[in-house]
Amino acid sequence: MFRWSVLFAAFVGLGFGQLIIAVEPVRLTTDGRVKRDPVFSKPDGSELLFVVLDRPKQLRLMKLTLASGKVELLHPNETRSEFEPAVSRDGRFLAFVQNRGNLSLALVIKDLMTGTQSDVPPGGGFSGMHSPAIAPNNLRVLYSYPEEGRQHLFSVGIDAKEPRRLVDSSGVNNWPSFSPDGQHVVFSSTRDGDYDLYVMKSDGTDARRLTDIPKQDIRPRWSPDGRRIAFTSNRDGNYEIYLIAPDGTGLSRVTNHPEQDDFAAWSPDGRRLVFVAERDGHQDLVSVDAP
Repeated sequence: MFRWSVLFAAFVGLGFGQLIIAVEPVRLTTDGRVKRDPVFSKPDGSELLFVVLDRPKQLRLMKLTLASGKVELLHPNETRSEFEPAVSRDGRFLAFVQNRGNLSLALVIKDLMTGTQSDVPPGGGFSGMHSPAIAPNNLRVLYSYPEEGRQHLFSVGIDAKEPRRLVDSSGVNNWPSFSPDGQHVVFSSTRDGDYDLYVMKSDGTDARRLTDIPKQDIRPRWSPDGRRIAFTSNRDGNYEIYLIAPDGTGLSRVTNHPEQDDFAAWSPDGRRLVFVAERDGHQDLVSVDAP
């Protein structure tokens, strides 16, 4: 791991309703390739999965062992694109999106203990299946899927059976993330125009708007202690990482750089945030202590 000397944000106190926080980043990768979708894959926080553009048109799942810095392919013999990994809290289940040809995307759910695999197949024509999230009790998986010209949120059993539509609204609904107790879900939606954050009960009821700004608030991730939600936003010009409380208060900005910071992921103990940082046109994984 390599430490960057540049501070991502200087502490300047309160301004424009948000707190800017000083954090010093630690660089986890150094190859500079296009990356996305980091997620911790072990309950002890020792391992990360992420996605890299390994070939001109193939997204591949990678595994990073933090103690050694070793990076390796998760599925070395796979020729199809795989991305948006989600791992259950206990590390037993892995869900991800897999390209089945002609941009048709299937949801794959693997039981890493037994080796069994279940699939939610793509629908007819182009399938925009995206963003799986595994419930804390390992019973169901949320995902985003298009129907009737809109992007809805669905849930399916961990065995890929019994699909249910949870969110039926106008626009695009995407990037669901469970609260630690599994009772609520945060997600992004364009139902009122731009992408804003919403929180609903895990059965799809009682949705309420968390942010309301004419910019893009995307990719929310609930913290392990349930107190904060990390998300990406371009509300200050370019994409940066922010934190907000589940009731919409306590907005704070974690990163501050002319280039982009995106795809935030919490460590299992909630002490660190890992995200993709773009510097000089190159992308690498970076870790910071959570404020």
